[in-house]
Amino acid sequence: MRWPLVISLSLAVSACGEKKAPPPTSSAPPPPPTVSPAAAAAKPLPPGRSPVPSLAEYAAAREVTVKGSSALKCETKMIREWLRVRCQGKNDTGGTPTAVVVVHGGRGETITFAGGGVTNLITPVLEGTDFEARFSWTDKSHPLLVKWPAGTQHPIVVGEFTGAASPLDGTAPSAAICDCYKKILHTQDCAEAPLAQPDCEHSYPMDCNKLLACARGEPGVWATCPSGKRNAGVGGWCATICGPGKPPCAAGKECQRDAWGDPPVCL
Repeated sequence: MRWPLVISLSLAVSACGEKKAPPPTSSAPPPPPTVSPAAAAAKPLPPGRSPVPSLAEYAAAREVTVKGSSALKCETKMIREWLRVRCQGKNDTGGTPTAVVVVHGGRGETITFAGGGVTNLITPVLEGTDFEARFSWTDKSHPLLVKWPAGTQHPIVVGEFTGAASPLDGTAPSAAICDCYKKILHTQDCAEAPLAQPDCEHSYPMDCNKLLACARGEPGVWATCPSGKRNAGVGGWCATICGPGKPPCAAGKECQRDAWGDPPVCL
């Protein structure tokens, strides 16, 4: 009988073979927990914060003021603390959107998208916000600045596209003038529309023909000027009255008399 020899050889091979890993002990650290996307989304928000709005919420929201956005064909909407800037179509110089990049700020919560001729950005705007992103088109780029200094009220002008034309500084048509221009001239382009004239808009809110004539400075179709202003200059537009006891003129303007007579105005 040779069985004992076989058993001995088997035991020898087992003793000289590859060592098996020791069984886990209670002192070994447990594996990290797996968090599902649903559980991550349900993570409690900090006090005073809210979830990112849905597309349906933004669709129903009204626009807020971001200087330069109209000329760049960017829609600007805000729900709670969340600002969305969406650029689509040709800007005032014919370029189409290509990219958006965060420069600084955003609290690590900013969402961006670029593709198919659309750029989109969603970012929180809270007290103390100092945010910058750069939007690009096929022909140019503009920084978007969003600032809310600590200790101040929520800004009326939520942000600014630096260097972009804007009706806020008289370098672009207002939305009302642009709408009338498109309606009267049957066009989709406001590049040749008159520049913003808020006093004309207040004087002729329901008459597109007179609004455009007033904005162009056509004789006899002048704005009704509010207190502290009078018609002045070649276009008869309302200008701020200046002189002794009056606030100084804004940068780039001087207190002077014109052909319309006294008192002097900022021109």
